[in-house]
Amino acid sequence: MIDLGALLREHVYVALAAGSAVEGETAVVLAGYAAHRGYASLSVVIGLAAVLNFAWDQFYFLLGHWQGERLLARIPRLRIAVARLEPRIRRHRHLIIPAMRFMYGLRLAGPIALGITRVPWLEFLALNALGAVVWACTFALLGYAFGEGVSVLVGRAAHYESHALLAILLGGVLFALWHWWRRRRAKGEARAAL
Repeated sequence: MIDLGALLREHVYVALAAGSAVEGETAVVLAGYAAHRGYASLSVVIGLAAVLNFAWDQFYFLLGHWQGERLLARIPRLRIAVARLEPRIRRHRHLIIPAMRFMYGLRLAGPIALGITRVPWLEFLALNALGAVVWACTFALLGYAFGEGVSVLVGRAAHYESHALLAILLGGVLFALWHWWRRRRAKGEARAAL
């Protein structure tokens, strides 16, 4: 069997960087857990997660700003998401910018929509930085607290480390599948209503 603990010990920062490009929350929770186990520095985990999250959102914002119309023409789902978001962005962008990373389904569409609607770049930069730091702290500390909980409940968590890591990964996958299923069901209901 693969020793997930050894993999995590040796590649925690690489896993965090790779995971941030796909599904960031699970990667940051795992890295927070690794920090609790002593495999990584919690401050480095938080800093790296915040910088990566910030950079991805800046990239998608600029992509929306420069290529927004082309993206809307090529990706119908994005066009629908932007149309739904635009009135909210115009009224509440100061809340949406830092909070979008906590709203499942807006990780990609949110920054692109903000770029398309021409939110001022410096405003997005500042609020995006704030949101990235809060997001990174939240999920890294959740992972750290999970590790603390495992230690308290189990005593010596080293024997159950692989199980704990699998539980975190499984939780992230189940969460993503649940949202995928909800989106598919909503699409089906929308088509049936037509």
